Amino acid sequence: MGGTGARVGAPGAGFRLFVTLGWLAVICSAFVLGYQLAYHDADNALVELRELESDRRELRESLMAAEERIAGLERAQSIDREAKRLAQAQLEELQHERHEYAKQVSALERLIREGGGGVVQVQDFELWETEKPREFGYRFTVAQLISEFGQTSGRVKLRIEGKTPEGESVSRSAAQLQGSEPASHRMDFEFFQNFSGLLMLPEGFQPLTLTIEIEPLVKNLISSARTYPWEAQTWGPERMQPVALEPADDPLGD
Repeated sequence: MGGTGARVGAPGAGFRLFVTLGWLAVICSAFVLGYQLAYHDADNALVELRELESDRRELRESLMAAEERIAGLERAQSIDREAKRLAQAQLEELQHERHEYAKQVSALERLIREGGGGVVQVQDFELWETEKPREFGYRFTVAQLISEFGQTSGRVKLRIEGKTPEGESVSRSAAQLQGSEPASHRMDFEFFQNFSGLLMLPEGFQPLTLTIEIEPLVKNLISSARTYPWEAQTWGPERMQPVALEPADDPLGD
């Protein structure tokens, strides 16, 4: 009886071993399958990450290109504004020249009506700051427009229109500005004459325009005037040359 029981127990142990091995095979297969699935998912995630990185680089390059285009447009707009400003300044200068030419034509027509005479023109006017506060140097040329007129003589005076610190409009001649030299210029030439001098402005005075007035002292010479906007150049080394002034004892006087 005891021998029979041993034979019967052997097949049961083998079955259990078979079942255990089967479960181990299933577990190993599941582990291998899970590992392969995880590796596949990781590979897909890596591919997606690389694609996202590529997209990020493309977007960054697009953003940089857009910023460069915006900067280019801003520069172009700035250039356009500067070009418009320069064009406006040139237009104003041309309009001023046209006005001066119109005055010359009017003066010549007046000469013809009155039976002949002479008229002078102010040219090459310059105005600049000196080293001293509120002091300005100037120079200009007066030329006769009628070549056969002969000797031209008279008085050249400067007048400044401006505002006081309180905003009141005032007019001051060079003779009324203390420290200005000369008070007026003596004009005596046949073809042209150069003039220069210094203007000293009062404290707080705001100049707006400068007018050069011609007062003739010979027959048939028409009195005239020319007005310039007050646009003084900044003092520089080229302005250090002393200004040649006329003698104070001018016999013509004011």
